[in-house]
Amino acid sequence: MSAHSPSGPVDPQRAAANRRIGVFIAVFALLLAGSIALVLREEKRRGILIQPTPSPEAPDVPAAPPARATPSPSPAAPARPAAPALPASPALQESDRMEDAMAAFRLAGEHLNAGRFDQAEEQALAALRAYPRMAAAQRILGLVYLQQGRMDRAISVLETSLRTEPFHPEALTNLAFAYLQAGNPGLALELIETCRRLHPDYKPALLQHGLMLLADPDSTEAVGVLREAVDAFPGLPGPRNNLAVALARAGDREGAREQLTAILDLDPGNFSALFNLGALHAAETNAPAAIPWLRRAMQQTNPSEFRRYLNDPDLAPIRESPEFEAFLLELDPVLPAPPPPPGLGP
Repeated sequence: MSAHSPSGPVDPQRAAANRRIGVFIAVFALLLAGSIALVLREEKRRGILIQPTPSPEAPDVPAAPPARATPSPSPAAPARPAAPALPASPALQESDRMEDAMAAFRLAGEHLNAGRFDQAEEQALAALRAYPRMAAAQRILGLVYLQQGRMDRAISVLETSLRTEPFHPEALTNLAFAYLQAGNPGLALELIETCRRLHPDYKPALLQHGLMLLADPDSTEAVGVLREAVDAFPGLPGPRNNLAVALARAGDREGAREQLTAILDLDPGNFSALFNLGALHAAETNAPAAIPWLRRAMQQTNPSEFRRYLNDPDLAPIRESPEFEAFLLELDPVLPAPPPPPGLGP
């Protein structure tokens, strides 16, 4: 076994490589020197002088400042007219219009929430005059028209808003409601199903979908959709009441009673829950159980308004019962006496 030694025979390949490297360095040095010479000649030709570094033995003598010629007085230049003011940029004009539109839009929302529909309409129109393509103002104007019962205008404005901002969930939901109120339930259902497919987390569309299915007595989907609505809004009485109606229609009266009782746990004076509990007992021809619930419901509204509900077809099974006739007699003293015929005094 022999030890490895750093000295040894010379590798001919390594020697050739070293020679190539040496030649390359020499050529590079010649090229660099030639380039520097060319640069110096060019600087001399253009009159550019390279200042030598001053010798430490020779003190620096400050150069005298160059003499300045005294300018001769020149005649006063004629006054120039003031430059005309530049018009505001389109971006600034757009910003101003948007600010005006937003101010009117906020006022429209305040009026709408307060039930001042005429003022809300005025401010929404003002917002659209300032910024005609403001989809939010178009939507709030459509909602105003819905509240006013002007379905044709509501449909027109909401469709315009959807052209401005396609598939907006609020516009789709309100447009569906407008078509339902205008007597086109098929298109209304198509719109609300489209909204739910595109915006599955938009809960108002879920409520509207349940109402539309409930309006169709032949619907088999109402119970399922309304259960979703109750799960989404557990503290609201409306979805539970609608689910109770759908359950009763499907023959599940006990399930309906559970939902109505849950409403009264949240809101003991809820008119719809009280009346519908009475109607459930009436549908079972149980007048003694129905009348107390109807009496409690009557106490939550004025008697003349309540009398309209007595025509509900669910009350038909007890309408001829002695208990129901006695209940009607209870109503008579409460109802205002009709006015005497014209020309007949007391």
